[in-house]
Amino acid sequence: MEKKVLIIAYYFPPCNLPAAQRAWGWALYLKNFGWHPVILTRRWDKPINALADAYTSTPPEVQHEVNDTHEVIRVPYQANLRDKLLMKYGETRYASPRKALTLLELLLQNFYPRILPYHRLFTQALQYARAHRPHACVVTGNPFVTFKAAYDIHRALGVPWIADYRDAWTTSEINFIHRSGLYRALNYFEKYFEKKWVRTAGRVTASSLPIAQGIEKLTGTPATALYNGFIASDFDGIPNQKYDVFTVTYVGTLYYGQKIEIFCEAFKKLIDETPGIRARLFLPGMMYFAEQHERIKRIMQGYEQYVECTPRMERKTILEIEKKSHLLLHVAWDEQRGIIASKIYEYLASGTPVLVTPTDRGSIEEIIRQSGCGDYTSGVEDTLALLRREYHRFASGEVRYNDVNSPRVQQFSRHEQVKKLAELLNSLPAL
Repeated sequence: MEKKVLIIAYYFPPCNLPAAQRAWGWALYLKNFGWHPVILTRRWDKPINALADAYTSTPPEVQHEVNDTHEVIRVPYQANLRDKLLMKYGETRYASPRKALTLLELLLQNFYPRILPYHRLFTQALQYARAHRPHACVVTGNPFVTFKAAYDIHRALGVPWIADYRDAWTTSEINFIHRSGLYRALNYFEKYFEKKWVRTAGRVTASSLPIAQGIEKLTGTPATALYNGFIASDFDGIPNQKYDVFTVTYVGTLYYGQKIEIFCEAFKKLIDETPGIRARLFLPGMMYFAEQHERIKRIMQGYEQYVECTPRMERKTILEIEKKSHLLLHVAWDEQRGIIASKIYEYLASGTPVLVTPTDRGSIEEIIRQSGCGDYTSGVEDTLALLRREYHRFASGEVRYNDVNSPRVQQFSRHEQVKKLAELLNSLPAL
């Protein structure tokens, strides 16, 4: 007999942000291991092509969808004053009032979730749990305030739960980069709630082992690494065909803590020393992040003809780009050993060789080493040496694909990670 698990996930398809893929994998595969997943999420009625798209009000109805592998309950999103200012005036006007409203929300949400635009998530969670008595609950953050929903269910009904972290919350080190003292004070304030809520969880799962270890140290709750993983079938139907220009592609968000300058300097040196070079650095979607787009333009000034940035693209198009590229670039957080962007797993599934530079000397490097799917470098000169080698392969007509069906790669599939989640659910105390 299948056991029912309520999964509270703010991000879930049709949301087209990478964060939605973690719970999507659980929804697809948990049934294979004796669990019936019921996903509680917010409504995502618009594709996210601009920042304002994520904050647009939806119709007020709750949607309930039943599929072969899972159920989905979607609650409405009601834009608040901050959201309405953003949608009406854009990102530049009234930025200070919007920041003040965001701060007020962050201060009050832990006490009064009703101030949130997605507050129905909390009432619907408790209502569902009272009516259906799930055997377990999983909440994936962020937003981390959603942990309170499982905390309330546990207190009211005794339902055991797992607190899942896609990223660290108050134990994060990178969150302090370019942040004010006010942010540090807010982080200290939120630490109280993190410990209060997560101490009632039966287990913590996190996207990397270092993050899990930090949370276990803070809360005392046993913690385990649960990778995001990949779904190999996402690339079904995409032919093995490469671009006719040597293409190094970077996909995803770029932050100031990521030193893409190391790769760019090596790439510029390759261009300078290679007459008639046919090469480009491709950054699909980078124009969506205005500050980082400007950063790339500054770094690559004088080499504009070798760089291509685009607006945000549909995921299927991104998958095609990844498979057609010659190298997939990942810029790890130097010396930050527990930060694993979900894109790295999609890179593995594409079959295209991966280049990590700079390496983190930690989790990302270990994934590349264990999977055998690429290389990692630390400085400009060793990155340049690798680019020389790969460009020579391209120029000589050699085409390389990794064997995504090998056990070394398959250990990072979502199916294998969901198997681990099912084992953790089975280990929770019974109601």
